[in-house]
Amino acid sequence: MSTSPRTRRRFAALFVSLSATAALLGATGGTGNAATLTPATAPTAHRAPLGVVVVGNPGTQTNLQYDDVYLQMTVGGGTYPYTWSASNLPLGTSINASTGLITGMARGSGTRTVTVTATDATGVPGSTTFTWRVIRDACPRC
Repeated sequence: MSTSPRTRRRFAALFVSLSATAALLGATGGTGNAATLTPATAPTAHRAPLGVVVVGNPGTQTNLQYDDVYLQMTVGGGTYPYTWSASNLPLGTSINASTGLITGMARGSGTRTVTVTATDATGVPGSTTFTWRVIRDACPRC
């Protein structure tokens, strides 16, 4: 059975595409297959060109005052490990600098524009900005 030049090009393009995807996901071995990915180095949600850090945007967040908050931020690209920081988070919340998990109890009410930044091991930053609204509940513990 012979294979036409067109078919060989499709297979070559597929192989290059799979190899590039494995590289973007942090393949650690030279084989370029998905089995060499490690959870510690694979981005959690987004794919970006090497050397670019892309922080996933979680969209507008809304909580009632005194709600417990658990928001896991995601990142793609760059070099693991990442250092996380955030500005203008709702009162009572903070971000874990190692994991990118925002936790706490939302206090105060109002709308904030939050910026979350992830900096990779080589010092390349990436950030995203989103709106976070905390609504005052008429009866927070009824």
